[in-house]
Amino acid sequence: MTTTQAPPQLRRVLFIGTPAAFVETERWLAAQGLESTRTLGDDLLVAIATEDVLDGICSATDAAAVQHVRALGVPCVGVAPAAPVLPLAEYLF
Repeated sequence: MTTTQAPPQLRRVLFIGTPAAFVETERWLAAQGLESTRTLGDDLLVAIATEDVLDGICSATDAAAVQHVRALGVPCVGVAPAAPVLPLAEYLF
């Protein structure tokens, strides 16, 4: 008899861009029981990028990260300093 394990629940949120832009968002994610990361992987719930990254004003590494998450079909949303968690609501709840 074989048993089938349920796939792991996606709980990791990838940050792409300047780390200082994510301080409040990281605190909020931790309070929600989510793990923030800067490492690419296939187990991502959502990716959050700074406005510069989404506008293409970024390093080659950041641009490659955006391409990777889009290829995986992972949503990539921008974070605004005035409302750092607002865009996440539709992806997390």
